[in-house]
Amino acid sequence: MHFVKKVPTTEQEKAAKAKEHAKRSQQFLHVRDRIFAKRDKGEYDDELLSLTQGVLEKNADIYTFWNIRRTTIEQRIEANDKIQKDSEASDEEKTKSAQKIENLLAGELFLSYECIKSNPKSYSAWYQRAWVLQRQTSPDYAKELALCEKALQMDCRNFHCWDHRRIVARLANRTEQQELEFSNRLIDENFSNYSAWHYRYQKSIALQNIHRDAATGMTKIDDALIGSELQKVKNAFYMDAEDQSAWTYTRWLLEVGSGKEFLRPESSSPIELISASFHGNNTTLVFSRAVTIPFLLTFVDTEDTTRWRAFSSTSPNPSSSRVWQYLSDSPLRVVTSQSTDENVTWNELTDDRYVNKSRLETIYDIVEAKEPEYIKELLEDCHQLIQLEPKNKWPLYMRTLVLLEYQPIRSHDEIISNLKNLAENLDSKRAELYKSLLSRQKLNHSIREQFERLIGKEHDQLVVRYAELTSLEGVEFLAGLVGNADFQGNLLTEIHRIVLPNLHNLTISENPIERLSPTPSLSHLTFLSIAGTQISEVSSVMPFFQTTPSLDRLIFCETPLVEKTEELRAQLPGVRLIPHWL
Repeated sequence: MHFVKKVPTTEQEKAAKAKEHAKRSQQFLHVRDRIFAKRDKGEYDDELLSLTQGVLEKNADIYTFWNIRRTTIEQRIEANDKIQKDSEASDEEKTKSAQKIENLLAGELFLSYECIKSNPKSYSAWYQRAWVLQRQTSPDYAKELALCEKALQMDCRNFHCWDHRRIVARLANRTEQQELEFSNRLIDENFSNYSAWHYRYQKSIALQNIHRDAATGMTKIDDALIGSELQKVKNAFYMDAEDQSAWTYTRWLLEVGSGKEFLRPESSSPIELISASFHGNNTTLVFSRAVTIPFLLTFVDTEDTTRWRAFSSTSPNPSSSRVWQYLSDSPLRVVTSQSTDENVTWNELTDDRYVNKSRLETIYDIVEAKEPEYIKELLEDCHQLIQLEPKNKWPLYMRTLVLLEYQPIRSHDEIISNLKNLAENLDSKRAELYKSLLSRQKLNHSIREQFERLIGKEHDQLVVRYAELTSLEGVEFLAGLVGNADFQGNLLTEIHRIVLPNLHNLTISENPIERLSPTPSLSHLTFLSIAGTQISEVSSVMPFFQTTPSLDRLIFCETPLVEKTEELRAQLPGVRLIPHWL
């Protein structure tokens, strides 16, 4: 007689799996409830360790159970400490108690190891190992470092393991040079090892720590060191210029070398007063970075906190801003310099305004920074790679980044061309970033041509026409100097981001603007030209006009709004409307 084995159908398989899953879920819920019940009762005993171990061996990422285990072990350690300090306890009792703790910690290392084997990226298991190592009497750091290296050979980008490596290296008193050599070895094995490059500039083993100035404690990375590091990444460039790892490291090196964050130079520089000026009914202060009232009060001769008003392109009522006004018919006195002996220099704004010319020159690239030799070599390397791989964004991006920092005037045309190429062809996913950089570079270019006139006393007009500006980010540094602005023929789609609170005359003709949103920083306008824009409805502009009570002339020629002239006149009876060119 022959027996035929029945093969379960798909539906039967699904039902069986569902039944098994339900069974396991019930088992897990039962164990979970038991664990929580014991925790709530404060029963941190061997059973609790056994229950949590059983669950974690199946799922190492339940960090709550790891926390419970640590609490349990901490209680055992505290009990052992009491025994060790107890004068009445025998040596045998102390030895047995200490050995129990060492066995318990060793068992915890074994559990975390088993969990890591099944899930090498279990943050909780790696964290538990570091926690145990810091509590062992004689931890085996060499064994732990070997474990890290083995895990990194399996997955060189396991950042949980890299974090653990940093902790173990510190505990083992590994020198920063030793860890740097470790990253060198891994990079030599695989130059695309992003994590190994990243490890080089983590604070625990960073190059700036290795080369810290002994006298001052300040970061000290000289040109020779940066040049040697760039030689290392140069090999990676030519082996695979598409790989991001070395390019990211290069950017970090350049930022450390220049002492500022590329593309955001003001973010790492000291806060300075850019300008201070009196405008008849307010004193305007402009800072290099956003500040709060308590900070700005250190620059003025008043302790009054009630008359200050801040302006921002992102918030109607900011508590921190670069641009502040003190509302008063009397000008403030401002501190423009302070020596080490605490003697201060006061500036009387009644006679003249204060302008920090050197800082404005930095902000608008009026002068170019000195180029180190390694920068010249990097620019040439990028140029050669661009020739070899014209469709690779990285060398073009890096060359443009360097030109922005070191040759913004000499290479203005190339910068503009490169940014357009990146936005339109090579890196469309970051197109908005490049368009923003394009706009800022063209704004800076226009301001450079008008700079001496802008910082002088005779003129307060800024003209940037047909420059393809998509944004006016950066113009706020001139908030105390500009009262008349002409941005005709650009690509602006909004005006509420114009932070020029002392502006009286504004021309934004021939921009693709469809509506005017209210903005506190333009509330003192007396003249506005929106000719040639796309504004078509009175309702699209009235919210703005309701916040500009001083407006007395409006030019809106060649807009769809011309057809609504009578409706607009009814809404703005005190404003001279100019719907047609005279």
